[in-house]
Amino acid sequence: MSGQHARTPAPAHCAHCALPLSGGTHDADRPLFCCVGCRLAAAAAGGQGGRGLVEARLLFSAFLAMGVMTFSLVLYGEAIYATGEEAGMEAVRNLGRILLALFALPVLVLLGVPLARGAWADLRAGSVRMDGLIVIAVTAAYGLSLRNTFAGGGEIYFDTATMVLVLVTFGRRLEAHARTRGRDAADALAELLPERAHRIEAEGPDEDVLPSDLVPGDEIRVLPAERVPADALVRSGKSEAVAAHLTGESAPREVGPGDVIAAGSVNGSGVLIARVERRALEGELGRIRELLDAPLNTTRMMRTTDRLAGWLATLAIALAIIGGMRSAQIGGLGEGLRTAISVLVVACPCALGLATPLAYRAMRAALAQRGVLVRDAAAMEAAASVDHVLLDKTGTLTDLEHSHVEAEIGSESARARLRALVGHSGHPLARILRRGALVPSEVRVVAGAGVEGVIEGVHCRAGSPGWLDREGATWESDIAAARREFAERTTTLVGFEEGGRVRGLCALTQPLRPGAHDAVARLAENDRAVEILSGDRPAAAERTAVSLGVTARGGLRPEDKLTRVEELQREGACVLFAGDGANDAPALRAADVGIAMACGTALARSQAGIEVLGGDLAALPRVLDAARDLRSVVRRNLFGSVVYNGVALAFATTGQLHPLIAAAAMIISSLAVSARSYGLLTWKGRS
Repeated sequence: MSGQHARTPAPAHCAHCALPLSGGTHDADRPLFCCVGCRLAAAAAGGQGGRGLVEARLLFSAFLAMGVMTFSLVLYGEAIYATGEEAGMEAVRNLGRILLALFALPVLVLLGVPLARGAWADLRAGSVRMDGLIVIAVTAAYGLSLRNTFAGGGEIYFDTATMVLVLVTFGRRLEAHARTRGRDAADALAELLPERAHRIEAEGPDEDVLPSDLVPGDEIRVLPAERVPADALVRSGKSEAVAAHLTGESAPREVGPGDVIAAGSVNGSGVLIARVERRALEGELGRIRELLDAPLNTTRMMRTTDRLAGWLATLAIALAIIGGMRSAQIGGLGEGLRTAISVLVVACPCALGLATPLAYRAMRAALAQRGVLVRDAAAMEAAASVDHVLLDKTGTLTDLEHSHVEAEIGSESARARLRALVGHSGHPLARILRRGALVPSEVRVVAGAGVEGVIEGVHCRAGSPGWLDREGATWESDIAAARREFAERTTTLVGFEEGGRVRGLCALTQPLRPGAHDAVARLAENDRAVEILSGDRPAAAERTAVSLGVTARGGLRPEDKLTRVEELQREGACVLFAGDGANDAPALRAADVGIAMACGTALARSQAGIEVLGGDLAALPRVLDAARDLRSVVRRNLFGSVVYNGVALAFATTGQLHPLIAAAAMIISSLAVSARSYGLLTWKGRS
């Protein structure tokens, strides 16, 4: 729209540190910043020239402010010791005040204007933040000083106005730098790529190229102990690969022809020939980096603390007026102004507002290093209160990589069609049942039941025996006998129906994932109930549950899992659901905490607020531990901010705090919150 700024609804995010901004609407065509420190830091990051300009502006302002303070001390000394009878002293005093006003003016322009812009943006958004308080204080100090200068009498506060601006700007610059530490984990991912990749040429020797120069289809040679330069499919060679940067697991995984190795993985002792599938930062590595760099969504706790910060700003203005008037009655207008400035400067709503998002950002980076991606900050907030855990069985509790086909019953043609359908379904079992040569058409996945399609002109189905029964299929006698035999075991059964008759059956054995017993035991700590929800046969689900010491419900469709989640929520439970299949998507979306396992479908990952990249089930209790530790840090941040503001405002309101000390205290408070929050960057959790 010409002549008008486009408007976007809140919440918006700081263009530098990516933390959420509060309330109202903002100009979408302008970069938004949470404070003047981020505004300066963003300008500094825009290039060496911008950096030089920003740093020069701050240094020049500091030089002028020191000059103003030094000359102010001279005038203070003259006021104390001089009798006022010396010839020309009045003229010198007036000239000195005028010079101080002139020296202070560039500081107000260079450092005060960015603050004023931020205050105006906040005011338009319907809030008053720290920038507004400082602008009010500095403007009042400079305005009264200028009035007294031209009136020829009264106290001046040019030194206070300039030094407050310098201290606040410098402190904000430090805070802005600290707030971006959570993004270091994202930047470090790019450094996991090797400096050079060995691209295989059709003729001649390998060519060493940059990983960014590789394109899909290129063949590369990965030597022992080298990092893989891009997501690639192994064509020949056998080795081991460690993908700790993605999964948090340092154990090597055997790889060979047909296996996909992720960019940044460390090759073991073998030489691998692989075909590039995706560019270096367009695969899993790039997806994680993009997520870590993305802004946080706001949570209930963040909105609450943001409102508290707004109330604190309003309270600071009220106390500044009250304290200023009281001090003015006792010590005059100058003393009243000094008290009001101290109150406005010492109040630190920014520390209160940052107490929550800073900690969340740091914990998100720490979990990413341990193979857990947090998309939804609200899910982490809810995870601290989980009291009921629901687990899918196939692919979540069971280890598909070590699963195997126990038996196949039926003709060779039926078995081939079964494999073709399942192999093109996207179901986790497709990893076990390879696709084969047949390619079905008109494939349709029935979530929680099976898959149907057309093979060589014939409509057929592959899926759970119960689903085939509901579709009216009849069983050939030998297939029905095999079904009854395997029904007594924990085996997963997949039937194949063609022309209304079940002509094939596949029995698959799925062992539990390593560490499943320990993980489930930890999930059950603190009186949490753990339950298995499975689409597999009730007998298979029950036997798995018995071995883990929990309860189970089998033979469930996707809507049944969703119903169970909603049922528990109506009873007041905070529910965590972990799954991996398309049939788990509704439950993952509805649960308070939805966790998708790495082997799952894209649909499952898109509906979950948290994703586990590796197959380690220990990541599930790790998320709960992290959420509790995160909540503890947030509470300490909030408590510390509230105590600081209460004590500091009490001292400032009674006139016992100089404005410069108030500015330093405000900076220390914000930096303390930053340091406490980013201590979570090194969070390791329980072993």
